[in-house]
Amino acid sequence: MTATNSSKCSTLPVVGSRRLVDLSQEERQSFLASFDYVLTDCDGVIWSLQGEIEGVGAAISLLKSYGKSVFYVSNNSVRSLDNYKKQILRLGQEPDLRDLNNPATSVIKYLKSINFTGLIYAIVPEEFLKLLREAGYEVLTGPAEPMSESFHVILPATRDKQPVKAVIIDSDVNVNNLKLMRAEAYLKRDPDCLFLAGATDYEIAVGNAFTFIGPGYYVEILERATSRKATVLGKPSLELGKLLTDRYGIKDPRRVLFVGDMLSQDIAFGRVAGFQTLLVLTGGTSMDQLLALKEGDHIPDFYTDGFADLGKLGVQNTRVSNL
Repeated sequence: MTATNSSKCSTLPVVGSRRLVDLSQEERQSFLASFDYVLTDCDGVIWSLQGEIEGVGAAISLLKSYGKSVFYVSNNSVRSLDNYKKQILRLGQEPDLRDLNNPATSVIKYLKSINFTGLIYAIVPEEFLKLLREAGYEVLTGPAEPMSESFHVILPATRDKQPVKAVIIDSDVNVNNLKLMRAEAYLKRDPDCLFLAGATDYEIAVGNAFTFIGPGYYVEILERATSRKATVLGKPSLELGKLLTDRYGIKDPRRVLFVGDMLSQDIAFGRVAGFQTLLVLTGGTSMDQLLALKEGDHIPDFYTDGFADLGKLGVQNTRVSNL
């Protein structure tokens, strides 16, 4: 997960986007004065598979010294909240649980906001499942094991009479056709059954090297099979934007800078939520992909080699009070 050479960044234009470190001193001051909140993705932005990305911790500390509030917004519910805290501690920061957001925390906040009660069927990672149960919800899962290819066996396992009131799907690496069939049955049987999705990424990037198939395809399968649309609570949904602005008391979304490495999740989310956007090239988007963008694509307001560049702007006396 290495950034593209910075000299290439400075010589090739990107339609509608500014390279952060090319801003003049006056533009840097204006930029830093334009936001009070920094919401940032994690994987590929503040750390990589190799560990913490150099300079990120110092950049976060500098932003906080300018009076900025920094919060973390990931689409990864596989990682535990305790692991998030440990990773951020390694950056020299001390996050509160309130500072951490992923699809599991967002789904739970949504369920609490509507006073949901009832049985949940979930196709989610183990850490997501753990948080649901710790929040007091009764949750069904499975089938996890292969079954005989006989409808005498499959039907009882996927067409049961459990009184499920919500179906939740996220990035479950153990998803299978039986789980999807069971979810389909609950959603078709009861039109009032909630249909919630966490992450909807079609690709999960591992740097610029390769990608895995993402949960977006499975969400789409259920939507097409049931003729229903999921309420999405991961990036890039508007509902997540509303949850975050409510959680942090954000009155003006343009006073938020969203930092991410993925165009179709992070930058698209920032735009739909009304935030300013900064793309970093340390994760899932290459400079070539950025240069290939056309009008109408998910074009960031700013781009840069890495998050650490936020600590290299060299601006003094730019403290802005939070709204």
